[in-house]
Formats: sequence, C-alpha cells, structure tokens
Amino acid sequence: FNSLSLQQALPRLAGGVAAMVGKKATKKGKVKPKASKASKASKASKAPKAQKAEGDGEAKAKVAKVAKAEDSEPKVDQEPSVAAQEKAKPRKTKANRLKEAMEAEEEPKEGEPKGVVYLGHIPDGFFEQQIKKYFSQFGDVTRFKLARSRKTGGSKGYAFIEFRQESVAKIVAQTMNKYILGNKTLVCTFKPREECHPKLFSGWREEISDPRPAKRAKHMLGFNDRPSVEVDGQAVPQMTDEQVKRRDSQKKKMKAKLKQLEVDYDIDEVLEGAADDEAEAEEPEVKQTKLPKKKKRRAASST
Repeated sequence: FNSLSLQQALPRLAGGVAAMVGKKATKKGKVKPKASKASKASKASKAPKAQKAEGDGEAKAKVAKVAKAEDSEPKVDQEPSVAAQEKAKPRKTKANRLKEAMEAEEEPKEGEPKGVVYLGHIPDGFFEQQIKKYFSQFGDVTRFKLARSRKTGGSKGYAFIEFRQESVAKIVAQTMNKYILGNKTLVCTFKPREECHPKLFSGWREEISDPRPAKRAKHMLGFNDRPSVEVDGQAVPQMTDEQVKRRDSQKKKMKAKLKQLEVDYDIDEVLEGAADDEAEAEEPEVKQTKLPKKKKRRAASST
C-alpha cells in the first residue's frame, strides 16, 4: 500500500473480496454467479433446441419401452387362437364339400326366398333339357332334378324344380297343375322350404345313363374270352365256376329222381363215357385204303 495511493487500492480490494465471496457461494450452492447478457442470449437461443431434443428423446424412450413391453408379453393368447382356427377348419371330405356347396347355393337372407315345385306324372320323353327349356319361360330356374333309376337309368316320372323367386314357383304350381302334356295330366304343387329335404338337389348335375349295355358287354367278354385248356392236343375252353355248379346241381337232381324211382343207374360213369365218346368223335379216324394190284400183261403168243 505504500507505493499505491488509497484511491487506487480500494477498488482492487473490493474486487478481490467479491471474487472470494463468489467462489464460496458457488461451492455451497447458495448463490449463483450472474451471467452476462451475451451468455443469456446464447442460452435463450439454445433452450428451444434442447427442449426439442429432450422431447424427441422422451418420445423415443416411450416407444422403446412399449416395444420392450410387447416383446416381453407372452404370446400364449395368440398361439391357441391360431391353433383353434386350424382345428375349426373342416376336413376336405365328400360330406364337407357337399355341405359347402349346399350352403353356397342357399338363397340369400335379404330379399325374396327361392321356391320349389314338385312335378309328377311326367310323360316319357320329357327329360332334363325339355324341363329346363319349358319352365324357363315362367322365370329363372336355378336347379332341377329328374328322378331316375340307378339300375336302368330310366325316368321315374317325377321331378323337383327350384325357381329363384318363391312367387314365381307359386304361379307355376297354379298354372301347370292338371295340365295335359303328352296324354298325361301333370301334378304340380308348391313345396314349402320346411318340407324340402336338405339333400333334395344333391347330384342334380350328374347324368345317370343306362348301365345295362356295359354290363352285358362285360359278361359276354368274360364268357367268350375264357382261358383254354389243352385236351388231347386240342384247345378246349375252360369251364367257369358257374358252369361247374350248374352241372353238379343237375347231377344231384337226376340222382334223386332215379333213387325215388328205384332205378340203378350210374350217372357219373355215363357222363364220363360220353365225354370220352365226344373226344373220340372229335378226333377223326384215318382209314387205310389198299391200292388195287396191277394185272400182269400176258406175253403175246408167236404164231
């Protein structure tokens, strides 16, 4: 203090004391140092960016927590639902396919339902094509089925026709009942949905033909093309099981009749002898023919 004046020393002492007090306050956390205007402005400009960054970080953290929670949750509820759906699916069997087709062909819930008509006393020659062509003039025919025999494929004389609208079916029943067609009086009645069997139109697209020609051809082929057996150098067709059974039954009947008449006659021996005779008759006998002897010429007598 000797070299400096009192006026110059006082400000320096005041600044040193203030600096010491500020350091102690910052250490204790009671008093914070005042920031300058420039530092305040820079902090103010950086504050929105920091808030946005903090908001983005919080949002990301929430999303990460939700994802972790979903991953950590057990998937026991989902797996049984998938398994239950797989079990609920019906197997691809003929019955299930028929059921699906019937459900698909059922009328919609909204609007007018479909109507079914029974047609009886159908004349011969009035078949599926004629039925569809004739009754389509009343309305849209969705399905129809003519009853046919499985053995012969012939018509049984009655059919069921389904129209898209129930009102059209009722009009057809009133119009075509007791209508004369082909020297026959038709019987046409409306059938309510409750009286119709669920499988009434099952297989209505199937064409039933007469199986008798095919069976006949198969039987003839099996009878004519029998395996042959060589007997005495000749190919003889082998007897079928039915032929053997028929012959045995005939033998038994003949033996019973002969026994009843008290006739001592051996059928087996006769049949075996007849078979041998037939075999001998089939083999033609070759007769040896003797050639005539040549006559010797007489020598001419010399005169």
